[in-house]
Amino acid sequence: MLEQTTEMDRRKELGRFLRAMRERVEPSRHGIRTGTRRRASGLLREEVALLAGISATWYMWLEQGREANPSAQVLNALADVLDLVPVEHQHLFKLAKPEWRPEATPLEGPSPDPRIVGLLATLSPNPAYALNRAWDFIAWNDEAADLFGGFDQDDPARRNLLARFFLDPAWRGLFADWEVVARSAIAQFRAVTVEYASAADIRAVLDPLKALSPHFARQWAEMRVEEAPIWSKRMVGPSGEIRVYDYFMLTPVGVGKEITLSLYRKRG
Repeated sequence: MLEQTTEMDRRKELGRFLRAMRERVEPSRHGIRTGTRRRASGLLREEVALLAGISATWYMWLEQGREANPSAQVLNALADVLDLVPVEHQHLFKLAKPEWRPEATPLEGPSPDPRIVGLLATLSPNPAYALNRAWDFIAWNDEAADLFGGFDQDDPARRNLLARFFLDPAWRGLFADWEVVARSAIAQFRAVTVEYASAADIRAVLDPLKALSPHFARQWAEMRVEEAPIWSKRMVGPSGEIRVYDYFMLTPVGVGKEITLSLYRKRG
């Protein structure tokens, strides 16, 4: 029964993703003229099906989450019609092809690999921390603890990166461009967890956030996906001054494929 529920969740997620991507495409991109009476956003289901060369009824089944097994050729056609960028294209394949979903692996325990702890220490004086696949903080250096107000693995609102963004008022004030950074974090989390979105550890992050943060719930419903960018983040200092950090997300080799490191390097 659990396996059947997981499969159904995946198909429903695929349907929501297709609809969200369809509604953002301007019909004029495909030479479709719309009159003033048209109220629907983006492309219609029938237009997507026609452009992709598939049955309108079958495409409707995909959006409804009904059982289907689209070929790679069909998925590539849909990606082209929906104007998907590479990370969105990959996300579509992960949702539509169950055989691509790896078995869930256990979370890191409370004592992370000592090599990670040692690596974070060597990154000083640059703030750095490690996350597991659910984006719980599993290790950090002293500079990261100072910059981000400390970490607490026993507090659900303080041990997870997404929870800190949306449930910790201090973090809202810490990032000068909080809206942009938080929005990107949601899109990245969706992209990297699609293969095990129904796993208990991922649900333990998402379900409370949807209930406690309307802001998070609205943005999660947008179905956006992004790759981790290399960008600059503006952080607000204790006296209100703006400090700029270059940000990098790294995946170390040999310490677990679902562990990432986040590094902040201060400019100047």
